[in-house]
Amino acid sequence: MTFLDTGILVGALLKSHPEHEVCLTALEDSVRPFTDAHALAETFATLTGFYKVPTDVAAELTLSLCDSLVVEAMGWVDYEMAILEARSRGIMGGGIYDSLHATFARRKKAARIVTRNPSHFQHVAPDIEILTP
Repeated sequence: MTFLDTGILVGALLKSHPEHEVCLTALEDSVRPFTDAHALAETFATLTGFYKVPTDVAAELTLSLCDSLVVEAMGWVDYEMAILEARSRGIMGGGIYDSLHATFARRKKAARIVTRNPSHFQHVAPDIEILTP
């Protein structure tokens, strides 16, 4: 199973993204791709905030990802574990969000995490292979 991070999802959706082709290929070629629902919220936020995509288009694009990968909500156990791991690993600030993704990926037994930000995951997921397209 392959966990796909928000940056890959955004890049795969936006044809104007400088890494669109490699992100789309990462999505299409991943073995049993999945992500968490929080990554969909981050995708929508990035599309509408950073890229200024109109909300109706961003919503349609974001939800279309459900045709290409499995999306599941995180449970309380994921949040609890991520916070406890953050404490033990010295993770602060926004690093908790990548820790949440890594905790979810670990619980789902992901073999790898595909991300455009490998440095964000090296500290929170040293036990999972981190790939960059």
